[in-house]
Amino acid sequence: MVIDKLTIKNYKCFDEIGASIETLKPINVIIGKNNSGKSSIIEIFKFLTINDKSFFKNKRNGKSPELEFEHIVNEQLIRQTFPANTSGGDIRANHQEYGLTLTNSILNYKIEENGQNKFIKIDKIIANEARQYFENYASKIASPLKGKLFSHLSAERDIQQELPTSNNKLSTNGIGATNLLQLIINRDNYDSNLVEKILLNELNKILNPDIDFSRILVQQNENENWEIYFESDNDGRIPLSKMGSGIKTVILVLILLYVMPSIEGKRPNEYVFALEELENNLHPSLQRRLYYYIYEFAKTNKCTFFLTTHSNIVIDLYNSLEETQILHISRLDNKTIIKSTLKEQELKTILDDLDVRASDILQSNGIIWVEGPSDRTYINNWIKIIDNTLVEGYHYSIMFYGGRLLSNLTFDYDIINNELIPLLKLNKNSFVIIDRDGKIISTKLNETKTRIQNEIGLNKAWITKGREIENYLSNDSIGKWLKNDYSINCTFNNEVNTKLEDNISKISKTEKIKYNLNKNKYANEIVKHIDVSNIDNLDLRQNLDILISTIKIWNKIKVLHITAP
Repeated sequence: MVIDKLTIKNYKCFDEIGASIETLKPINVIIGKNNSGKSSIIEIFKFLTINDKSFFKNKRNGKSPELEFEHIVNEQLIRQTFPANTSGGDIRANHQEYGLTLTNSILNYKIEENGQNKFIKIDKIIANEARQYFENYASKIASPLKGKLFSHLSAERDIQQELPTSNNKLSTNGIGATNLLQLIINRDNYDSNLVEKILLNELNKILNPDIDFSRILVQQNENENWEIYFESDNDGRIPLSKMGSGIKTVILVLILLYVMPSIEGKRPNEYVFALEELENNLHPSLQRRLYYYIYEFAKTNKCTFFLTTHSNIVIDLYNSLEETQILHISRLDNKTIIKSTLKEQELKTILDDLDVRASDILQSNGIIWVEGPSDRTYINNWIKIIDNTLVEGYHYSIMFYGGRLLSNLTFDYDIINNELIPLLKLNKNSFVIIDRDGKIISTKLNETKTRIQNEIGLNKAWITKGREIENYLSNDSIGKWLKNDYSINCTFNNEVNTKLEDNISKISKTEKIKYNLNKNKYANEIVKHIDVSNIDNLDLRQNLDILISTIKIWNKIKVLHITAP
């Protein structure tokens, strides 16, 4: 998108001298330290898009904001504003012919509070009569942003349960998303395929291969609140409230890109999208997929994005792609400056400015890798029982690798292979939990699990002693779950070399409990019946002690000891 060079003056962090943006690209990445002015840039382009007059209320030292542009005079507007049939006066010669001699001159203008352009000056000496023509000329300069819709997603966002309403609006913080989706699915004046097929399909494109959802639905709970649910072949039906905030971010982005344009009867290229810090709580691989998806969307639909970020993953990605630019906002000699950074050698300065560390890259000081959501439920519960001061998302993050993806993971710094994922290059603080899968405890580990264990180290790879992680669940806790949740009284035996689903099937009246089809649902029910007396099964406590000690080392918390299992 071609725009005139913009200089921002007297707006928040920008002083009376100002800072400039030379041009716009389809993807405009805004980076800088906290409070450097990233959100101010978003607000400025919101004003330029929808002419929100409240913009001028943000005075600096008593002075109103100024948005001044440098415009290259062109022949088309000269012919529209300088009359062809007039001669004489201060200009003397034919007025249009005179105007055409000023083509390619630099004209400065600014935007008034009423949204109109006001001529300031031109870099040539001109007749007084020509100034009047250029005042008209400036009024005809059209911004490529003006008249578009501004679609904004703020850094503070969430998708929550919501009471029913007929309002189909979406707030910048995500409020309204749940109700919007339920209206589209449940009301006959909307096409439910917009959510059930298009949104779901695009979501799976971004999440694959980590997650693959088969269905999206919205249901009311006992409090009459609507909640979004997803179904998958492995984990059954999972409420969105039980998923990480990263998936919610992806959903909100897709709502802005697909759902809102459809609801509002617009095309994507009629929007300017402003998305703030999408990387929060997203694994680097998912960051790459989401941001590349946005890049492809911008190219395909010819629309404009402003993205604020602290992520070097995003910077690395967009610095290598065409039709993108990185706008680096920083302070120099107590003055805010904006620099368009397009050269690789300049990236180190940016990363130093952002103070990038391993914990910044992954939004956590360490990563625990598990196979799926139900494993995450059990691990979090067990950690909380032993040490409730450790918090997921602050002291550690849990990422899903999926059983098959494990074959493509490597934890060896020295291996460079395009088919492998060098996780330690992103964050050396990694811990992997892997199901043994053998039918007997003495089963020899397969090549993949042996390799992972050797590369990451014995104290960073927990291979379950039973067949799967569910074999750590005590007979007592499973018995309580069946009795209290399903009114089934039994003496349960969680045989360590048998899958939990098969152990459950041995109990009468459990035909409807298909554990493997609804793993996460059942896991959330089971953990309510687990307490400290249930964590001495097999080598569970020993491995938990190692894991918790490792998390404390990641966070520089005092550790008493690590005991090998």
